[in-house]
Amino acid sequence: MRFGSGIVAMVCVFLLAVEQDAGAVHKGAGPLVCGSCHTMHNSQGGSSASPDNLGGTAGGSIVLLRGDVTSRSQIHKLCLECHASNGSLATVKHPPQDVEAPKVWSTATWTEDDPFNLIGAGGNFSPELNASWDATTPNALGYGHSLGVENAYPPGGDQPVSYLTCTNCHDPHGTSSLDDANINLFRNLRVNALDAGANSGVKMGDSSSSGTQRNLSYVGGVNGTYFGDNEKDRAGNTIWPVYRGTLTHNPGYGPGTDQPNSNAYAGKALSGTNKTMSDWCAQCHDNWHEDIATTNKNAYSCPEYSVTCRDWRRHPVRTVIPRRSGRGCGGSCHPSYLDRINYNIDLIKAGKGLPVTMPQSYTWPPEIPWFVYYLAWETPCDETTNCMDYSAENVFCLTCHFAHGGPYYDALRWNYLSGVSTGGQTPNGVPSNRGCQLCHNR
Repeated sequence: MRFGSGIVAMVCVFLLAVEQDAGAVHKGAGPLVCGSCHTMHNSQGGSSASPDNLGGTAGGSIVLLRGDVTSRSQIHKLCLECHASNGSLATVKHPPQDVEAPKVWSTATWTEDDPFNLIGAGGNFSPELNASWDATTPNALGYGHSLGVENAYPPGGDQPVSYLTCTNCHDPHGTSSLDDANINLFRNLRVNALDAGANSGVKMGDSSSSGTQRNLSYVGGVNGTYFGDNEKDRAGNTIWPVYRGTLTHNPGYGPGTDQPNSNAYAGKALSGTNKTMSDWCAQCHDNWHEDIATTNKNAYSCPEYSVTCRDWRRHPVRTVIPRRSGRGCGGSCHPSYLDRINYNIDLIKAGKGLPVTMPQSYTWPPEIPWFVYYLAWETPCDETTNCMDYSAENVFCLTCHFAHGGPYYDALRWNYLSGVSTGGQTPNGVPSNRGCQLCHNR
């Protein structure tokens, strides 16, 4: 059967149109390019075991993937072809922004003295995974999430996870809509993390939400403008930046402040019924969240900023940070538990301010959002200073931990010297200007 030249021309035009529309790997950054990750017949380049299959086996990989993926627990071995510094596509420029994929596995190292713009927002899997991207440390004694592990019980969880890989948390196809029922615009995080327990299902912001619940730090853009490929770690690898430029310690909104160049995390909504980043983590680690395991808080029903509400059994992750109150109270009603000796303006300007969630500033007018990522500087209050009653800032899981992993045990942002074995209670020293004592100097 022969095709007429007109039909052939029409087919060519159609294929060109499809190719021009296909723009990006993840939908949040533009239209999808299915062939970047999938191959229909395991025959890219005309060979059943083509090198174009990113190391795929001759028999094919599960769910038509182009990587050497023999089980769902190994899906990260496809993701890391782009998102690892030793991946085969590590330096490929991806449309539509024509930038490299940010790295979550990198040969770079860092210390507690490094600013956060040298560290990817989620940290780095390399202390936990070897160069073949296999987990190297025992469960619950590692440096972060152990990709590839099977039948693991999340610390603080209520049920085991059958396998753990990138797609337990992230939807690889993504979304470009705040109102997507299955995927959060923020980081393409799943609304229902795979194998999450009784508290599965966390929607972080929709079109009715205010403040950082709008989640402008999405895949494809930070605060609305993509600037990936500009921020590098110490090894020169592209990272998803925590911030860019020089910080001024001004957390306000608009030009001249740190907000336009800052990452943002989902905070407690002042409108809508949406949840926070800590709520999202608590899908698997639910017994460590005070809103779920209410016995973590001695007097759960009292106002969260009240002095009588501070008998914690575990560190809060969704409670406002109290500050001293304004005129007429003089700090006696709502005293701050923050100690600014170690956590100060110089630390913020050096890019080492602790991440917090901020739904909105308590400046006036109140509808002005406050997107800056760090715990801001507190103006001291006294009988003559009319300062805020309490702040909108919330310490949350990522204040102390990296989402992916880091160079210190338990994905902590500081070194506490050694791992604590299962059931072990041997204390480890914390320096006077690190970790806990950044906020609670003793």
